[in-house]
Amino acid sequence: MARVSQPTQPRPQQIWKGPLIAGVCFGLAYGVSQRLLSFNVTELIRFGPGFDVQVFPGTSMESLKLRFGDAQGEIRGDLELQELERQQELEAKQRAEAAKQAEAELERANQIEPLREPELPAAPSAPAAEPAAPPQPTPPQPPAPQL
Repeated sequence: MARVSQPTQPRPQQIWKGPLIAGVCFGLAYGVSQRLLSFNVTELIRFGPGFDVQVFPGTSMESLKLRFGDAQGEIRGDLELQELERQQELEAKQRAEAAKQAEAELERANQIEPLREPELPAAPSAPAAEPAAPPQPTPPQPPAPQL
């Protein structure tokens, strides 16, 4: 009888060899390329003329400030700072309105209080005494004789 061969499956012991070989190859390539880049290749090989640093085209901020005379002005680009200032202004307005309302209530209270006079308890009626005569002014004393 002929034996039927079954396809052989890799044993669990041989599965790890493939990723190991690939990792070693990638690590070796990374190390070699790192070493080559660490050398200053530009001293050994000239690739042609390099680019010179040029001024960015357009008008600079300093020239605009000098032209329009706003050298001391602040450029407002911080949105958080603007939001904080807006909130502070809003709070200041609310405090001013609250102070005005408190002042108005105080004035209203001062106007109402004089109108209401405290009621005194009724005193028993006593016989009316004759009105006292106003005091008489005393005449001034004559000056002392001079000797």
